[in-house]
Amino acid sequence: MHGDTVHGVAQFNPLAIFPVTMKSYLCIFALLIGVICSSAQDEDTNSWKHPEPISYEALRAWHKNGGLQKYIWPKEHQADLNDDNVNEVFLGISGYGRGMTYALFTKTNKGWILLSEEIEGSHHDFEVLPEKHEGWHDFVAELPSGRGGLFEIVYTWNGQKYVQKSFHEITEKDLNKN
Repeated sequence: MHGDTVHGVAQFNPLAIFPVTMKSYLCIFALLIGVICSSAQDEDTNSWKHPEPISYEALRAWHKNGGLQKYIWPKEHQADLNDDNVNEVFLGISGYGRGMTYALFTKTNKGWILLSEEIEGSHHDFEVLPEKHEGWHDFVAELPSGRGGLFEIVYTWNGQKYVQKSFHEITEKDLNKN
């Protein structure tokens, strides 16, 4: 019988059948860590880590090869921001629960020029506003607030790049008034 005796009565010890040593515990722990680490390595960082430096061509290639594939938001938006009848292009560089961060490019005779690498957006198109600075229109980005409303972000040209001009929330109540 496997076990000890207490007051002359044999006691059954289930661990005596399967003696577990410290070495066994370490092997089990190492195996568990190995499984966790190998599953973490399956995550393809190429799918979410954008190329550096940011360029139009590199982002296009990255999207084609699976960049941002796990995000539901559009990876591209277009809008004519300088009235030249050629759309500027917003290309996704990172995604999150309520939207995506875009890099903004314009096409010139010398190729694609980066106008900003921090434009927040979502599934809503960017709205071009009439106000201009040095020939570049302000524009609005709308993102879901998570509370039934929208976050509205206005971007403006500062002479070198597009920057955030204002940020405010449009509540669900305000949206339902219309």
